[in-house]
Amino acid sequence: MAIQFEFYKNPQPVKEGEEPSYHPRVVNFQHVTTQRLAREIHMATTFGKSEVEAMLMELSRCMSNHLREGERVHLDGIGYFQITLQATEPIHSLTTRADKVKLKSISFQADRDLKSSCMATHLRRSKYKPHSASLTEEEIDRKLTEYFATHPVLTRSNMQSLCCFTQSMASRQIRRLKAEGKLQNIGKPTQPIYVAGSGYYENKLRRV
Repeated sequence: MAIQFEFYKNPQPVKEGEEPSYHPRVVNFQHVTTQRLAREIHMATTFGKSEVEAMLMELSRCMSNHLREGERVHLDGIGYFQITLQATEPIHSLTTRADKVKLKSISFQADRDLKSSCMATHLRRSKYKPHSASLTEEEIDRKLTEYFATHPVLTRSNMQSLCCFTQSMASRQIRRLKAEGKLQNIGKPTQPIYVAGSGYYENKLRRV
């Protein structure tokens, strides 16, 4: 087993003449459900699967109760959970009212044993390509012009393949092109199929 990762470009502006910098980020397209954890604990112990699920749900409820009291919750071998706060506006007085403060998040600090067990894992570059190609709007228009020269319709997956986009980037660009009138949806809202908008991409093929 190994942790798959990919490099992402840092958001800070790059000065002229400097090379862009990148940071590694874990790439994972799956999540572990309560049911899966319960099944794994059930297989490793004498507890029934439904019993484990009930205990996990009760653990969540008990933790929530204590966190809402501002208490720090520690799970042996896992770590510490704690509420963090933030101000809704700049604070310049110690007499500021409580309604100017709200919950920010729940922070987690892993126990040493948990961190140590994870440190022994291997790392490898992801076989997936989570990045989208960096294309200008003009480059996207050129690709769509070439595409519609031989295809009557476009789907989101077509957009992904055509421009080497991720699913989210393809959807974002399609929304932009629809707003600009360059694409029109002739399918259902839940099953969109797009054609070139009137006057765009020189689509000579019959629209279906």
